[in-house]
Amino acid sequence: MHVLLQIVGAVLVLAALADIYTTVLHPRAESSWLSIFVARSVWRLFRSAGLGLPQRRDSFLSYGGPTIIVVVISVWVLLLLGFSLMIWPGLGTAIQAEQGETPTDFATAIYYSGFFLATLGTGDLAPKTAAYRLLMVLKAILGFSVFTLTLSYVLSVYNTLTSRNTFALGLHHRTADTADSTELLARLAADNNVDTLHQDISEIAQNLMGLLESNNSYPVLLYFRYPQAYYALPRIAYLSLDIATLIKSALDSEQYRSVANSSGAAELWFGGLHLLEELCQALLPKVWVQAQEVNEPMWRDHYYQALERLKAEGIKTVENPVEGADAYVSMRHQWATNLARLTKYLAYEPDRISPAEY
Repeated sequence: MHVLLQIVGAVLVLAALADIYTTVLHPRAESSWLSIFVARSVWRLFRSAGLGLPQRRDSFLSYGGPTIIVVVISVWVLLLLGFSLMIWPGLGTAIQAEQGETPTDFATAIYYSGFFLATLGTGDLAPKTAAYRLLMVLKAILGFSVFTLTLSYVLSVYNTLTSRNTFALGLHHRTADTADSTELLARLAADNNVDTLHQDISEIAQNLMGLLESNNSYPVLLYFRYPQAYYALPRIAYLSLDIATLIKSALDSEQYRSVANSSGAAELWFGGLHLLEELCQALLPKVWVQAQEVNEPMWRDHYYQALERLKAEGIKTVENPVEGADAYVSMRHQWATNLARLTKYLAYEPDRISPAEY
């Protein structure tokens, strides 16, 4: 029985260390296992509870990300208390009190394990055998290391979150607070200044690449959902990809050929697709959404309105609007489904992600 308890305790500790390693030291969405499961489970509870709070849902869901961080760390601590099962059989024999009789209950085992994990001291209980002395040294080293790694992980998550929010807010204000991708493109391409458009597209693409990598490294970022829609991750993906789609389908192919075929435009397009694919394949469970063909009339209206807005700014557009609309719809199908899945999973209404289309 004692051996079985120690084996179970060792398995729990190894599980904690493995998840900390894959989450903090090897931070990739596809390698993390326990923390991702915990994050999905907690978010599922938040989403379910939020359905009963229609007026306060956005505010309530904004606590999902921080709560997931707390729960993940709590799970690590609880698993590390598997050390309690390893030392419990030794209480009273291999581990004895400095004064008086040695308690042998499980609560004492938890106290002793927690004391060594949280401090480097010996407390009022002391190991009396070489094996338990080595175990206590190992436990103290792991406790200090885990505390340091956890602290650096939390700081990294929030630093990256600040960068994401800054990017989102910058995109929002560049649209003149309209969340309209057409307005953003019209301002970027104003006066037909190709050089400026090159620079701005490359800047947005670089920020998008940073967002892609940060979500790969810290999947928990997905669950930080704010009441303000301009911080929404689906909004960032929509604006980035719709700009790339309009550049390739709405701008004059001769005058803006260098922009449409530039590395920045390619990075924006393929990076946006990559972002949605990574989020949907690595992080999202199966989320059903309706076939996107039903949205084609709305997309075409959006496209024709975009042409009018661009022309009003003096920007030269495609000569054949019908072919351009067909190209736009075809390209949009490549990202619309994944965007709809992400939007639904994060409990946003579609009209909050692309309000100009509704």
